[in-house]
Amino acid sequence: MGGNSRKTVLITGCSEGGLGAALARCFQKQGFHVFATVRDPQKAASLQDEHIEVLPLEVTSKKSIGACAQVVHSKTGGTLDVLVNNAGSMLMGPLLDVSVEDSRRVFEVNVWGVLATTQQFAPMLVKAKGTILNICSIAGAVRMAWQGIYNSSKAAQTWISETLRIELEPLGVRVLTAMVGEVETKIYQNSRPLKLPDGSYYKSVESFIVDQASGKLQKTNEKAEVTAHNLVRDVQNGRVGFTWRGGVAGTAKLASWLLPTRLFVGTLDP
Repeated sequence: MGGNSRKTVLITGCSEGGLGAALARCFQKQGFHVFATVRDPQKAASLQDEHIEVLPLEVTSKKSIGACAQVVHSKTGGTLDVLVNNAGSMLMGPLLDVSVEDSRRVFEVNVWGVLATTQQFAPMLVKAKGTILNICSIAGAVRMAWQGIYNSSKAAQTWISETLRIELEPLGVRVLTAMVGEVETKIYQNSRPLKLPDGSYYKSVESFIVDQASGKLQKTNEKAEVTAHNLVRDVQNGRVGFTWRGGVAGTAKLASWLLPTRLFVGTLDP
Protein backbone atom coordinates (compact mmCIF):
# COMPACT_ATOMS: atom_id res chain seq x y z
CA MET A 1 0.00 0.00 0.00
CA GLY A 2 2.39 2.66 -1.21
CA GLY A 3 4.90 1.87 1.54
CA ASN A 4 2.28 2.01 4.28
CA SER A 5 1.49 -1.39 5.77
CA ARG A 6 -1.19 -0.07 8.11
CA LYS A 7 -4.83 -0.66 7.28
CA THR A 8 -6.62 2.36 5.88
CA VAL A 9 -10.03 3.88 6.49
CA LEU A 10 -11.79 6.83 4.89
CA ILE A 11 -14.60 8.47 6.84
CA THR A 12 -16.98 11.10 5.48
CA GLY A 13 -18.51 13.84 7.62
CA CYS A 14 -15.79 14.32 10.24
CA SER A 15 -16.64 17.75 11.61
CA GLU A 16 -15.66 18.21 15.24
CA GLY A 17 -18.32 17.15 17.72
CA GLY A 18 -19.86 14.49 15.48
CA LEU A 19 -19.81 10.72 15.22
CA GLY A 20 -17.40 10.91 12.27
CA ALA A 21 -14.72 12.61 14.37
CA ALA A 22 -15.22 10.04 17.14
CA LEU A 23 -14.86 7.23 14.60
CA ALA A 24 -11.68 8.80 13.23
CA ARG A 25 -10.11 8.84 16.68
CA CYS A 26 -11.23 5.31 17.46
CA PHE A 27 -9.88 3.86 14.21
CA GLN A 28 -6.59 5.69 14.79
CA LYS A 29 -6.29 4.10 18.24
CA GLN A 30 -6.67 0.72 16.53
CA GLY A 31 -3.67 1.47 14.32
CA PHE A 32 -5.45 2.54 11.13
CA HIS A 33 -4.21 5.23 8.76
CA VAL A 34 -7.27 7.47 8.88
CA PHE A 35 -8.46 9.73 6.08
CA ALA A 36 -10.97 11.99 7.83
CA THR A 37 -12.96 13.95 5.27
CA VAL A 38 -15.08 17.06 5.67
CA ARG A 39 -16.41 19.83 3.46
CA ASP A 40 -14.36 22.46 5.29
CA PRO A 41 -11.08 21.09 6.72
CA GLN A 42 -11.02 23.93 9.26
CA LYS A 43 -13.96 22.22 10.97
CA ALA A 44 -11.70 19.23 11.68
CA ALA A 45 -8.64 21.15 12.85
CA SER A 46 -8.48 19.23 16.13
CA LEU A 47 -8.13 15.96 14.19
CA GLN A 48 -5.18 17.41 12.28
CA ASP A 49 -3.62 18.35 15.61
CA GLU A 50 -3.92 14.67 16.57
CA HIS A 51 -2.02 13.63 13.42
CA ILE A 52 -5.10 12.36 11.61
CA GLU A 53 -5.02 13.11 7.89
CA VAL A 54 -7.87 15.45 6.97
CA LEU A 55 -9.02 15.75 3.35
CA PRO A 56 -11.68 17.99 1.77
CA LEU A 57 -14.72 16.14 0.44
CA GLU A 58 -18.19 17.25 -0.61
CA VAL A 59 -20.23 14.07 -1.12
CA THR A 60 -22.70 15.82 -3.43
CA SER A 61 -19.91 16.79 -5.87
CA LYS A 62 -18.63 14.19 -8.34
CA LYS A 63 -15.54 16.34 -8.90
CA SER A 64 -14.78 16.52 -5.18
CA ILE A 65 -15.26 12.78 -4.69
CA GLY A 66 -12.98 12.04 -7.64
CA ALA A 67 -10.25 14.37 -6.39
CA CYS A 68 -10.37 12.81 -2.93
CA ALA A 69 -10.18 9.32 -4.39
CA GLN A 70 -7.10 10.27 -6.41
CA VAL A 71 -5.32 11.45 -3.27
CA VAL A 72 -6.18 8.27 -1.38
CA HIS A 73 -5.17 6.09 -4.35
CA SER A 74 -1.76 7.76 -4.54
CA LYS A 75 -1.14 7.32 -0.81
CA THR A 76 -2.28 3.70 -0.48
CA GLY A 77 -1.23 2.19 -3.79
CA GLY A 78 -4.82 1.78 -4.90
CA THR A 79 -6.43 0.03 -1.94
CA LEU A 80 -8.80 1.04 0.84
CA ASP A 81 -9.64 -1.31 3.71
CA VAL A 82 -12.66 0.49 5.15
CA LEU A 83 -15.04 3.13 3.81
CA VAL A 84 -17.34 4.78 6.35
CA ASN A 85 -20.26 6.68 4.82
CA ASN A 86 -21.09 8.94 7.74
CA ALA A 87 -21.84 12.37 6.21
CA GLY A 88 -25.48 13.27 6.69
CA SER A 89 -28.01 16.07 6.53
CA MET A 90 -31.12 16.63 8.64
CA LEU A 91 -34.41 18.37 7.92
CA MET A 92 -37.32 18.52 10.33
CA GLY A 93 -40.87 19.78 9.97
CA PRO A 94 -44.34 18.74 8.77
CA LEU A 95 -44.37 17.38 5.24
CA LEU A 96 -46.95 19.97 4.21
CA ASP A 97 -44.56 22.76 5.24
CA VAL A 98 -41.04 21.64 4.30
CA SER A 99 -39.28 23.09 1.28
CA VAL A 100 -39.03 20.63 -1.60
CA GLU A 101 -35.69 22.20 -2.52
CA ASP A 102 -34.33 21.62 1.00
CA SER A 103 -35.74 18.10 0.92
CA ARG A 104 -33.86 17.33 -2.29
CA ARG A 105 -30.66 18.51 -0.61
CA VAL A 106 -31.20 16.01 2.22
CA PHE A 107 -31.58 13.17 -0.27
CA GLU A 108 -28.52 14.38 -2.20
CA VAL A 109 -26.39 13.97 0.92
CA ASN A 110 -28.00 11.01 2.68
CA VAL A 111 -28.78 8.86 -0.35
CA TRP A 112 -27.04 9.89 -3.57
CA GLY A 113 -23.90 11.05 -1.76
CA VAL A 114 -23.54 7.62 -0.18
CA LEU A 115 -24.00 5.88 -3.52
CA ALA A 116 -21.65 8.21 -5.42
CA THR A 117 -18.90 7.89 -2.81
CA THR A 118 -19.25 4.11 -2.73
CA GLN A 119 -19.08 3.86 -6.52
CA GLN A 120 -15.91 5.97 -6.64
CA PHE A 121 -14.05 4.02 -3.95
CA ALA A 122 -15.37 0.56 -4.90
CA PRO A 123 -12.30 -0.45 -6.99
CA MET A 124 -10.00 0.22 -4.02
CA LEU A 125 -12.30 -1.68 -1.67
CA VAL A 126 -12.57 -4.65 -4.02
CA LYS A 127 -8.79 -4.77 -4.39
CA ALA A 128 -8.38 -4.76 -0.60
CA LYS A 129 -11.31 -7.14 0.05
CA GLY A 130 -12.46 -4.38 2.36
CA THR A 131 -15.48 -3.26 4.34
CA ILE A 132 -18.11 -0.55 3.96
CA LEU A 133 -19.71 0.83 7.10
CA ASN A 134 -22.84 2.82 6.29
CA ILE A 135 -24.00 5.04 9.14
CA CYS A 136 -27.74 4.74 8.74
CA SER A 137 -30.27 5.43 11.49
CA ILE A 138 -33.12 3.96 13.47
CA ALA A 139 -35.03 6.81 11.81
CA GLY A 140 -35.05 4.64 8.71
CA ALA A 141 -37.19 2.11 10.57
CA VAL A 142 -39.45 4.60 12.36
CA ARG A 143 -42.64 6.27 11.12
CA MET A 144 -42.86 9.48 13.14
CA ALA A 145 -44.48 12.83 12.52
CA TRP A 146 -42.48 15.99 11.81
CA GLN A 147 -39.39 14.25 10.45
CA GLY A 148 -40.70 12.54 7.34
CA ILE A 149 -38.02 13.81 4.95
CA TYR A 150 -35.12 12.80 7.18
CA ASN A 151 -36.64 9.43 8.03
CA SER A 152 -37.49 8.57 4.44
CA SER A 153 -33.96 9.52 3.32
CA LYS A 154 -32.54 7.22 5.97
CA ALA A 155 -34.91 4.43 4.93
CA ALA A 156 -33.63 4.77 1.36
CA GLN A 157 -30.05 4.77 2.60
CA THR A 158 -30.72 1.65 4.66
CA TRP A 159 -31.95 -0.37 1.71
CA ILE A 160 -29.21 0.89 -0.58
CA SER A 161 -26.78 -0.35 2.07
CA GLU A 162 -28.43 -3.75 2.33
CA THR A 163 -28.58 -4.13 -1.45
CA LEU A 164 -24.88 -3.25 -1.65
CA ARG A 165 -24.26 -5.99 0.91
CA ILE A 166 -25.83 -8.55 -1.41
CA GLU A 167 -24.16 -7.25 -4.57
CA LEU A 168 -20.66 -6.79 -3.12
CA GLU A 169 -20.44 -10.09 -1.26
CA PRO A 170 -19.32 -12.00 -4.39
CA LEU A 171 -16.57 -9.39 -4.82
CA GLY A 172 -15.23 -9.99 -1.34
CA VAL A 173 -16.43 -6.70 0.17
CA ARG A 174 -18.37 -6.75 3.44
CA VAL A 175 -21.12 -4.18 4.05
CA LEU A 176 -22.30 -3.21 7.51
CA THR A 177 -25.57 -1.30 7.93
CA ALA A 178 -25.43 0.63 11.20
CA MET A 179 -28.87 1.51 12.55
CA VAL A 180 -27.70 4.27 14.87
CA GLY A 181 -29.95 5.60 17.60
CA GLU A 182 -29.61 8.67 19.80
CA VAL A 183 -26.00 9.83 20.01
CA GLU A 184 -24.58 12.92 21.68
CA THR A 185 -23.38 15.02 18.73
CA LYS A 186 -23.79 18.55 17.36
CA ILE A 187 -26.23 17.52 14.62
CA TYR A 188 -29.07 19.58 16.11
CA GLN A 189 -26.89 22.62 16.77
CA ASN A 190 -25.72 22.50 13.16
CA SER A 191 -29.29 22.47 11.83
CA ARG A 192 -31.21 25.63 11.03
CA PRO A 193 -33.77 26.71 13.66
CA LEU A 194 -37.26 25.57 12.71
CA LYS A 195 -40.14 27.99 12.36
CA LEU A 196 -43.43 26.98 10.82
CA PRO A 197 -44.76 29.24 8.07
CA ASP A 198 -47.73 31.50 8.69
CA GLY A 199 -50.90 29.61 7.92
CA SER A 200 -49.46 26.19 8.82
CA TYR A 201 -52.09 23.68 9.91
CA TYR A 202 -49.75 22.77 12.78
CA LYS A 203 -49.24 26.18 14.42
CA SER A 204 -51.04 25.01 17.56
CA VAL A 205 -48.32 22.42 18.23
CA GLU A 206 -45.40 24.45 16.89
CA SER A 207 -43.57 24.57 20.21
CA PHE A 208 -43.58 20.76 20.45
CA ILE A 209 -42.35 20.40 16.87
CA VAL A 210 -39.59 22.96 17.47
CA ASP A 211 -38.49 21.13 20.63
CA GLN A 212 -38.34 17.86 18.70
CA ALA A 213 -36.38 19.50 15.88
CA SER A 214 -33.87 20.99 18.32
CA GLY A 215 -33.21 17.69 20.08
CA LYS A 216 -34.66 18.84 23.40
CA LEU A 217 -36.86 15.74 23.62
CA GLN A 218 -33.97 13.29 23.34
CA LYS A 219 -33.22 11.94 26.81
CA THR A 220 -31.19 8.80 26.10
CA ASN A 221 -28.20 10.03 24.11
CA GLU A 222 -25.17 7.75 24.09
CA LYS A 223 -21.70 9.30 24.08
CA ALA A 224 -20.34 9.45 20.53
CA GLU A 225 -17.13 7.79 21.72
CA VAL A 226 -19.08 4.78 23.00
CA THR A 227 -21.03 4.39 19.76
CA ALA A 228 -17.83 4.77 17.73
CA HIS A 229 -16.03 2.15 19.81
CA ASN A 230 -18.83 -0.36 19.27
CA LEU A 231 -18.96 0.30 15.52
CA VAL A 232 -15.20 -0.05 15.09
CA ARG A 233 -15.36 -3.30 17.02
CA ASP A 234 -18.12 -4.49 14.67
CA VAL A 235 -15.88 -3.76 11.68
CA GLN A 236 -12.89 -5.52 13.19
CA ASN A 237 -14.96 -8.53 14.20
CA GLY A 238 -16.09 -9.04 10.59
CA ARG A 239 -19.74 -8.32 11.20
CA VAL A 240 -22.04 -7.91 8.18
CA GLY A 241 -25.59 -6.68 7.69
CA PHE A 242 -27.48 -4.84 10.40
CA THR A 243 -25.95 -3.63 13.64
CA TRP A 244 -28.00 -1.51 16.06
CA ARG A 245 -25.97 0.99 18.10
CA GLY A 246 -26.61 4.12 20.15
CA GLY A 247 -29.35 5.19 22.55
CA VAL A 248 -32.74 3.40 22.18
CA ALA A 249 -31.38 1.40 19.23
CA GLY A 250 -32.13 -1.85 21.03
CA THR A 251 -35.70 -0.72 21.70
CA ALA A 252 -36.15 0.30 18.08
CA LYS A 253 -34.81 -3.05 16.89
CA LEU A 254 -37.22 -5.09 18.99
CA ALA A 255 -40.17 -2.79 18.34
CA SER A 256 -39.67 -2.83 14.58
CA TRP A 257 -39.80 -6.62 14.60
CA LEU A 258 -42.50 -7.30 17.16
CA LEU A 259 -44.99 -4.45 17.43
CA PRO A 260 -47.74 -3.03 15.21
CA THR A 261 -47.00 0.43 13.83
CA ARG A 262 -49.07 2.36 16.41
CA LEU A 263 -47.45 0.61 19.38
CA PHE A 264 -44.02 0.80 17.72
CA VAL A 265 -44.18 4.59 17.44
CA GLY A 266 -45.44 4.84 21.01
CA THR A 267 -42.37 3.07 22.42
CA LEU A 268 -40.14 5.77 20.94
CA ASP A 269 -42.23 8.83 21.81
CA PRO A 270 -40.81 11.04 24.59
